[in-house]
Amino acid sequence: LKKAAAYGQDDLFAGLGGGTDGDGESGFGLDVRIDDGEWPRKQLLSTEREMLGMYVSAHPLDGTEHILAAHRDTTIPDLLASGRTEGTVRLSGLITSVQNKVTKQGNAWAIVNLADRDGTIEVLFFPATYQLVLGALVEDSVISVQGRINDRDGAISIFGQELQVLDVTAAERSGAAPVQLAFPYHRVNEPMVRELKRIMGAHPGESPVHLSVRGPQKTTVYLLRSMVNAATIASDIKGSFGQDTWHGVA
Repeated sequence: LKKAAAYGQDDLFAGLGGGTDGDGESGFGLDVRIDDGEWPRKQLLSTEREMLGMYVSAHPLDGTEHILAAHRDTTIPDLLASGRTEGTVRLSGLITSVQNKVTKQGNAWAIVNLADRDGTIEVLFFPATYQLVLGALVEDSVISVQGRINDRDGAISIFGQELQVLDVTAAERSGAAPVQLAFPYHRVNEPMVRELKRIMGAHPGESPVHLSVRGPQKTTVYLLRSMVNAATIASDIKGSFGQDTWHGVA
């Protein structure tokens, strides 16, 4: 992310942030610094798990719920509670362990432990499928997997048939997926900034806000200082600024 000095929008934002307003409240503000010395969240959490046996600073799935939900039919706990013992299902979650196996015929296969925030399940990749997904079977990767439900003496597992690695880098950077807003440059003015500040203050939460300002020659993306509730703020944004302003959650 970067903050450009073009078109004069910096002056507008600077007047409402980077300190306090006249009423003593925190300003609108921009925070665009990225610490190059900080470890990526995935690397940090993997190291915590290896050294301490647990995650300390965060959970690898923090901020990814909307991504997981878009790539599954049901959650792991809901599947296990449903009583289903056959059919196909699509699940999503974190690979927490990979057990590599070899058949009596010398063919490689694997048992993968898949976890979402509330449950775990074993996914078995037998030789034919294993060869297709081998490169994606990496601990701490977030995946979506489709497979056949298997019931063995009351223990439910999945015979994996298809696998997709999910991109959760936005959540890894911020801890929660950012809200995406976009304005053309000519609409960025004092009343717009005051109204946006009011709306963000009314919906506090854990998601950062990325504001794209489209100028005549380029688009500048601002990381705003306020953190918002992505699930509740959408209607107010659309009501005040129009449907085209809301670009969803990244």
